This record gives sequence, C-alpha cells and structure tokens, in this order.
Amino acid sequence: MKFEIYNGEQVGTAEWQGPGQVALEVSDPERRGWFESFFATEDSTLDGPVECASMTASERGDSSEEAFARALYRLGFYSYKFRAAGSRERARDA
Repeated sequence: MKFEIYNGEQVGTAEWQGPGQVALEVSDPERRGWFESFFATEDSTLDGPVECASMTASERGDSSEEAFARALYRLGFYSYKFRAAGSRERARDA
C-alpha cells in the first residue's frame, strides 16, 4: 500500500509495510521528520450520536493498514493530497 503525497508538488511517498512500519521516501529531512511523527502519533475520534458521543479507542497511523488509510485522509487538515503510487488518477484531497 504505497501512496504519493502532494502539497502543490510531489512531497514524497509513504508505504504501510506492517504494524509500526511506514516506509517514507521524502527528500526534505524536516518534512520527513514531520511525516514520521504524524504516522506514529495516536489519534482518536468521536463516535455515536451527537447528544451522547463517546471517544473511540486511540490508534496510531502506522498500527494497521486501515489506520494508515485513515491517517492519509487526515493529511487534508494540513493541505496535503495523496494518490496511489503509479496511478494516473488526480491526487485526492485528503
């Protein structure tokens, strides 16, 4: 599961390889450090009806393939887009 990451131009790639393992190909060391931290940080969300919402369990963006996919969509909060590596599709707004 390898994805190209964009911010107006291609920033690099991220590939989920296994629990706790996201391979990054990002040439800028500062950005690479940010992505390493981003995928390793725990995130939690609200679930349930609005009047009695509850927190879901926390998960790291590198803990599973599903968590990695959710983390990719959260990149949109930071103005990043992504697309499957090698894909000819337009980059998706994350």
